[in-house]
Amino acid sequence: MDIAPLRGLRFDLDKISQEGGEAAAVVTAPPYDVLSPEAHRALLDASSCNIVRLTLGDKPGETPSYEDRARLLESWIESGILVYEDSPVFYVCTVDYTVPGTELQTRMVSLVALGRLHEFQERIVQPHEQTFPKIVADRQSLLEATRCNLESIMLLYNDDSGELDSLLEDAATGEPVIEVEASPGEVHGLYPVRNPATALRLTELMGEQHPIIADGHHRYTTALLYRAALAESGRQVPGSDWKMMTFANLRSEGVSILATHRLLKLLDPAEVPSALELLDERLEPAGDDDWEIRVETAGDARNYRLGAEALAGKQGAAATSYGLVQDEIIGSWLAPFAGDDPEVFFYKEGTGEDDALREGKGELLFRMRPVGRSEFQAVIDGSEVFPHKTTYFYPKLWSGLVLWRLEDTAPVTD
Repeated sequence: MDIAPLRGLRFDLDKISQEGGEAAAVVTAPPYDVLSPEAHRALLDASSCNIVRLTLGDKPGETPSYEDRARLLESWIESGILVYEDSPVFYVCTVDYTVPGTELQTRMVSLVALGRLHEFQERIVQPHEQTFPKIVADRQSLLEATRCNLESIMLLYNDDSGELDSLLEDAATGEPVIEVEASPGEVHGLYPVRNPATALRLTELMGEQHPIIADGHHRYTTALLYRAALAESGRQVPGSDWKMMTFANLRSEGVSILATHRLLKLLDPAEVPSALELLDERLEPAGDDDWEIRVETAGDARNYRLGAEALAGKQGAAATSYGLVQDEIIGSWLAPFAGDDPEVFFYKEGTGEDDALREGKGELLFRMRPVGRSEFQAVIDGSEVFPHKTTYFYPKLWSGLVLWRLEDTAPVTD
């Protein structure tokens, strides 16, 4: 994986502080794809300079003009709200946080750099889930208008030795150039890498990696399409072969993989007993400690192992609990009860799944275990992708810590 330093754009926090409030908190935000319209509105109200005005616009629930957002970006640069780093650098991004659903406190260290774009068939940058054309079209229109990476995407490398992580930890010293408490107890910090020897070694080590996209499939796909469109039209935009990426270690405890549960809506709620009877026939019962999936209803909960019948003829992604639940159990076995195009709602742990089940938004809640790291790697090594909403990587990268504009400066490499 080729990486290069970037000349980042960062908020001038002294200028922002004139608006009142803690500057870093009011200009940064969660990534665009996890924000509800209500959260979007709250961020707009927090500051006239919040990053969501660029990533999502100023009309929650609508798609405002991409050109308006490009003009806003230009105005922030011209007025000094956004300022350039003195020279191209790598950054270390740290996140100190408590793993959701536990009391475990941990730290993720990651490298923010430019990564060279590669088509997926090259198997240098590897996907793990599918994309949706409507989302790609939205992000592509925004990229074409702004010619700027407004947010970083997150990729995972494999470093059992821990050398990369050690280098990053050592570089994350002194005062961060920006630090924000994203939520109580969750602190994100950004540190430029100033040591040339460290930067060189990071480049060498990343050159041995074939990273996996954790978050950002749509934005990575957008970058590929944008580059292809430029080539077809004969236009040139410096930097279009690169994308701002944040790299973290899949093997580190600082990267958490959380479960994503499925709530299934039946065509007739009265059919719940029949649906459960079918599952009892085809899955193996399990105890409170060894279950692979747990099926909950408004008044019952049953633990299952997948068993030989469910796994017969399955391998790779299809043999994972997520593949079996999504494609076999919901998509096939329960089709008589849920229809050929079943209505499924997705929840990570503790985000409203219990209330939704109780209120009748769906009748069968499939409570899942998180995907294991080795299982995750094995599916990727088999050139497969997981079903939609399988993994929920945590922590999420906070938007607004640093931006990168393609045409202002292309990366310099030997």
